[in-house]
Amino acid sequence: MKKILQTIIIHILLLSTTAISATHDARYYLNQATKYYNQQDYSRAESNFQQVLKMKVSLHKDFYFFYGKTLFYNEKYQKSVDNLGIYLDTLDHKSAYIAEAKVLLKKSKRKVSQQRSEKKKKKRKKLEISSIPDMIKIPAGTFSMGGSFGTNDQLPVHEVIIDKPFAIGKYQVTFAQFDFFVKETQYRKPDDNAWGRGNRPVINVSYYDASNYARWLSKKTGRKFRLPTEAEWEYVAKTGKEIKKTLGFKNLIGIGDANCDGCRYFWESDQTVPVGSYDGNKYGLHDIFGNVWEWTCSLYTRQYDGREQVCANGDKLEGETMSVRGGGWNSNDRILRYYVRLNNFPTYTGNEQGFRLVEEL
Repeated sequence: MKKILQTIIIHILLLSTTAISATHDARYYLNQATKYYNQQDYSRAESNFQQVLKMKVSLHKDFYFFYGKTLFYNEKYQKSVDNLGIYLDTLDHKSAYIAEAKVLLKKSKRKVSQQRSEKKKKKRKKLEISSIPDMIKIPAGTFSMGGSFGTNDQLPVHEVIIDKPFAIGKYQVTFAQFDFFVKETQYRKPDDNAWGRGNRPVINVSYYDASNYARWLSKKTGRKFRLPTEAEWEYVAKTGKEIKKTLGFKNLIGIGDANCDGCRYFWESDQTVPVGSYDGNKYGLHDIFGNVWEWTCSLYTRQYDGREQVCANGDKLEGETMSVRGGGWNSNDRILRYYVRLNNFPTYTGNEQGFRLVEEL
């Protein structure tokens, strides 16, 4: 039961002061605290108690009981524990509130424990949500794939129909996202080269690592994640370019457009940078060029033969290589073109190799 705090009691809570004016002011705030406490306006009561604490006055021990009780009603449980503890630990006189203070202290501690537990649950939930990459919907369409720029693996130039929309990661998959997968599954933890984890793109991951992450995320969310086909990757890289001098149809990458050898900002070291450090393309996709090479799910072929438009059978990859796209932090800026292809064995891991996901809609 919430006992009414009597003004006469509050008046004796001041034992001594360093100045008469301080005594007067403190009594004013104590009277205000009494009034608001009795009106069950605990927020204002707490505010007035705090004003008293700011003054250079010596306080009666019962002050900490009433202040602690007010804090309890305001759901400031840790502060309530602190002040009720002061009251009980420093008593050198008999008080009518000892029994009530002990009960209230026990309740406050229980509430503190509950709050900490709820905070941990919220943190875990937030982490779980953040483990799902941001996805951007890409419309269906038709484009011309390949190029005639000196290498045969860009040929033949051919029309590709993307017959239904899909979603693709706004960013390359980060260490924070992959590390959550590692924590949940006890999977192998990739090395970060001492560059830092968190919001940097995950590196030192094989095609199998990327595929296993996609399967795990699909099962966990009930959605359909996978690596992009080579055609899907080139579709968003080519049709999604900004029409501007540095990222226009001439495929020129300039300083400040990507993280690569010859185009990164002067203050950046030769390594990966956090995803989103550079502007995205017209779809809002970041680091399509540079930062890390991206695994696709398509087999690499010396010339296009249709396999660039589908995912390879993961059980029949022995002796095969997978197409990777986009260039990395250590790639020359001339490599950062939508038509440039590279290939790696599916077991390959390197500090320039990462991935982003596609979601089937």
